[in-house]
Amino acid sequence: MSSTTTTSATSVDLLAQAATESIKAPLYYFDGHTTDHKQPYQLQYPSPGPHLPFTNAVVATYPTEIFDIRPLVGTDQAAQISIETTGFGLVPAESAKTAMRYDDWTDEAKIKSVYYKEVEDLFKKQYGASRVIIFDHTIRRGEKPGEETPDTPTSRKPIPRVHVDQTPESGRRRVLRHGGEDGEKLLRGRAQLINTWKPLRGPVRDMPLAFADARTLDTDKDLVRARLLYPTEGEYAQPEGETLTVKHSPNHKWYYLSEMRPDEVLLLKCWESLPDGKIGTITPHTAFHDPRFFGKEGVELRESIEVRALVFHEVDE
Repeated sequence: MSSTTTTSATSVDLLAQAATESIKAPLYYFDGHTTDHKQPYQLQYPSPGPHLPFTNAVVATYPTEIFDIRPLVGTDQAAQISIETTGFGLVPAESAKTAMRYDDWTDEAKIKSVYYKEVEDLFKKQYGASRVIIFDHTIRRGEKPGEETPDTPTSRKPIPRVHVDQTPESGRRRVLRHGGEDGEKLLRGRAQLINTWKPLRGPVRDMPLAFADARTLDTDKDLVRARLLYPTEGEYAQPEGETLTVKHSPNHKWYYLSEMRPDEVLLLKCWESLPDGKIGTITPHTAFHDPRFFGKEGVELRESIEVRALVFHEVDE
């Protein structure tokens, strides 16, 4: 795992100062302990064991100031935000357009044939990628408080827990798994795993997405590898994965885009491998309950899609 991200305190503070509006909301962090004193794990879909709890990780709640980047949109100050510096970025409006309509998001074939192609073109044209491999997507739909149901492959919910989708090793395994015979070559260049996140309808008010400035993350102290357990048999069987669960630090600076609309797209960098062997910028993220709107009558429940893409800048050989 890489060492602490280094940057001047000034640049971090300038971004927080530019985002002049903020709210306070509870964020849920890993407190560093597990109920069975073993490596933390989380189940994905039905339990692979007959009596295995959903997770063994103990979670602590921290009231957190979350800064709104909405006032920065369309201004010169927005240049302070990018997947290269902060680990998250806002796609320019002209590149965020989609041919998908609201009813199309129930059509898996259309998502893969139309939206996947749009995301691939975005990374190639806007960010100069030489190759893009999109390996899955998740649609999440919120539920009313008190009416929550367990996650299933066909009914996913927003996750109110601070995390990063990949570990250094699981990101590498993703490349080898999905890159096939080119996997080792792809790892010799610059390889990234980036989530493309957008609402299906909006504005999103009840459970927005929050993301931390990567420069405020201490990758040696704040991150803990967690097992991601899938069913071992049946339609949804997958190999065991890994994610990074996150311990609280007062140094973390958090942001969100208020009242995000379906014509807006966020990028979240979840893994990066550089040619020199170092790990690049990654951003913890989480859904959070906006106390002004969550559970309130008349507030639309969040619906969103995240597409996970391996993005490569290959070396010449």
